Amino acid sequence: MQASSTQNEQLLLSAYDEYADAIFRHCALRLNNRERGKDLMQDTFVRSWESMQKGTIIENMRAFLYRIANNLIIDDVRRRKLRTEESLEDMQEQHGWELPDSAPDPSRVTHGVMVMETVSKLEEPYRTAVVMRYVDGLPPRDIADALGISPNVVSVRIHRGIEQLSALVSPAT
Repeated sequence: MQASSTQNEQLLLSAYDEYADAIFRHCALRLNNRERGKDLMQDTFVRSWESMQKGTIIENMRAFLYRIANNLIIDDVRRRKLRTEESLEDMQEQHGWELPDSAPDPSRVTHGVMVMETVSKLEEPYRTAVVMRYVDGLPPRDIADALGISPNVVSVRIHRGIEQLSALVSPAT
């Protein structure tokens, strides 16, 4: 049975309260751009609403939202690759370069940047699985639902991603 518009609205508002911050962090981290992350988080909920209004039955809201967010990220990256010429403003926006109001602890920033640079060197699809597991905190079953693959494939990707990270962090001597 299809949910009413009011039920859908309550379901989506509840999901927004529960998952918006996590979806934002996921998008911003994957794109390395806070502003673009905000936009994609909002687009994720708009698309979810549109899908719900069309009668889509959602069994796992968190996995459904991550699936939409990942598809939006893929589309965004593809569009960005098509652009060949960027202005300085575009580069600032893309990389989230801005002067902070208060300076954060430099050691934490440096460490966080180093970690993200290392994670960004992982091959796809391992990078996505590792980020969703250890940054977003999703269990393998939800990652599997979000990516449309089996939990076993997710576990293998996470394992291989961790192996790649280990190799990047401590190169063979």
